[in-house]
Amino acid sequence: MSGHMDAVLYIHGKGGSAAEAAHYRSLFPKSEVMGLDYCANTPWEAGPEIRAAAENLLAAYNGITLVANSIGAYFSLHADLGKLIQKAYFISPVVDMEALIRGMMAAEHITETRLRAQGEIPASYGETLSWAYLCYVRT
Repeated sequence: MSGHMDAVLYIHGKGGSAAEAAHYRSLFPKSEVMGLDYCANTPWEAGPEIRAAAENLLAAYNGITLVANSIGAYFSLHADLGKLIQKAYFISPVVDMEALIRGMMAAEHITETRLRAQGEIPASYGETLSWAYLCYVRT
């Protein structure tokens, strides 16, 4: 059915999946709604992965609407989608990643000096705090 209709690309949040795209089908009845199961865990890896998916969709559909949730919204901001999409809807977007990381560091009593020295530090809640990630976010 591609070619004459629009596509909706859904980018899930942490722990989510492309299957969540089904929740949005009723909101976009005249569009093909699909999710992306991206593999990346960092914005510098996820951005190109999301951009490639959008480029592939644009080759087959008239236009693209982006729906992105939480960290998926943050990753989408690093995909340079401006000229590829018509609209974007963000659900609970991460809008200040640096503050989020600093909050996680504070909760774990990890200083910037220690994180810089160790590079990566596993946190008690299952995440790994990363100096490279923090530096990327700041730049």
